[in-house]
Amino acid sequence: MMISLHKIIVVGLLISHIIIAGQGSAGAKFLQINATTRGSANGGTLVARPGLIDALSYNPATAATLTGSNYVIHHSNYFVDMSFDYMSFTYNVPAIGTFSVGLLGLLSGDIEETTELQPLGTGRTFTANDFAGFLSFARSMTDKFSGGGTIKYVMQNIDKLTASGIAFDMGAIYNVGLFYDLTIGFSIKNFGGDMNYEGENLQESIQLSDNIFEEEDVRIEVVSEKYSLPISFDLGSSVTIPVRGKDKLISSVAVHNIADQAEFLSIGLEYNLGELMYFVLGHGNLNGMFNNNATELELNGNMRGFTGGFGVNLHPVFNTRSWLSYSFEDHKYFAPIHSFEITISF
Repeated sequence: MMISLHKIIVVGLLISHIIIAGQGSAGAKFLQINATTRGSANGGTLVARPGLIDALSYNPATAATLTGSNYVIHHSNYFVDMSFDYMSFTYNVPAIGTFSVGLLGLLSGDIEETTELQPLGTGRTFTANDFAGFLSFARSMTDKFSGGGTIKYVMQNIDKLTASGIAFDMGAIYNVGLFYDLTIGFSIKNFGGDMNYEGENLQESIQLSDNIFEEEDVRIEVVSEKYSLPISFDLGSSVTIPVRGKDKLISSVAVHNIADQAEFLSIGLEYNLGELMYFVLGHGNLNGMFNNNATELELNGNMRGFTGGFGVNLHPVFNTRSWLSYSFEDHKYFAPIHSFEITISF
């Protein structure tokens, strides 16, 4: 199995570098947002955290060891009064695997329209919303190795313009187990074709004659430039260190290679107080952690800083496996992102 794992990782690395090397500036950036509180608090390092419902969006293979049915409802107060929402449902079929379905969206709310002639506003509003729906499947091949894949329908909307496309994720996870339950995992995310905007706002009628009685109007349509999806390759690991009783300390790290950015490293440190609570502290981009004067170019567009959060077990209240959690992400030029989430398992 170790030989097979090595082959899988090498093939994954080769594919990711071949694909990413050919990418320019990417769009659909909302697909890179940390979709869960635990993932956000850990700096986006959950690529090697099996059996964790919050890790599904980072590596589909992590869902292979989930049991029963699991629900996630997540909300983030994003930049400039935008909001990010994520929900998912997973169901494990014994001896077959884990099936997942979910939806995520970045919502702008109403934006006041302004023009060159009416800089104070036209009285009209519009929205700019991004959505993605997904289906996922994961399966444990052995007691140590799992794989998984996801298909997504991606749609972006600005006023009367719409772009859509299909994207795929794939990942694998392997429990080495030699050193504090060492686990490694990798995922390739958002692999798909180019997208471009279409719609009414790109269409216009032009009158070719000054004579209003002559029907010589020509309707033209501007073809928008295509843009690629933000394909990424993530490679991570985690170790679980027993502390006392049921308490444990979980350390996770991940290397991220995104289409229009250079590689960067993130880290998360999580302390589990038995089954009652957990506390997390992390950093979303160690490239800039020790360089407070780093420019946006030097940080390759990744402005994430320190992250953190906590979760509280609600079992005593609802008599089921459920958690209420919170996370924050610090960003260099924006206010911190605050996220809230509830997970329920049966």
